[in-house]
Amino acid sequence: MTTGTLYGIGVGPGSADLLTVKAVNLLAKVTTVCLIKSGAEKNSVALGIARPYIREDAEILAVAAPMTHDEKILAEAWQTAAKIIVGKLQAGSDVAFITLGDCMLFSTYTYIMKQVKIQFPAVKIENVPGIAAYSYLASYLATALAEGGENLAIIPAVSELAKLPDILQNFPNVILMKVAGKYGDILNILDEKGLRQNTVYVSKLGHPDQFITFDLDSMRKAERHYLSMLWVKQGGFI
Repeated sequence: MTTGTLYGIGVGPGSADLLTVKAVNLLAKVTTVCLIKSGAEKNSVALGIARPYIREDAEILAVAAPMTHDEKILAEAWQTAAKIIVGKLQAGSDVAFITLGDCMLFSTYTYIMKQVKIQFPAVKIENVPGIAAYSYLASYLATALAEGGENLAIIPAVSELAKLPDILQNFPNVILMKVAGKYGDILNILDEKGLRQNTVYVSKLGHPDQFITFDLDSMRKAERHYLSMLWVKQGGFI
């Protein structure tokens, strides 16, 4: 029996017209579309972006993503999701696993992909990169992410914030992702470093309700969407 192929597909930051041609063509072909459904979202953002290109008769397969840092619970969830996907692949169905941004950067997909490889060593996998939110932000603001010999750091702000001052000291360009939960602490560090005026806040980039501001204080007590990030550019924005 012919087995299916697992396609990891990055659907970009939010606008449906930012998918690659390859991603669009694959979504028009595959019979199963897999996605992560977490408690942080009522509806899948990735599915909303990709929906115009998904064939009408495709099965939409949502796998759970527990909101926890417990490694044992997460490992069990990834194994369960992989088992479901492997079943589809071994039955002959191609599976497209869609993710926000790029499928190979800070993506739950990569953990599940590894488990699929373990459970089904002969699996065929093809990954299709997507536009990362920070790349789109640079284009939107017409400002280079980095130039010449400059360094660029891309870090998830949910990690230990004690490292942030050193990162800001050594990298003239810093992308802080997933900042919603620790925004106040991050802003305090930016103030200590004198970098508030060289930082932009953005949420839901590429969506109809995207929001961008350089007034960081205005977001201290505001409701911040989980699709939020900060870009610190020590050379300033022109």
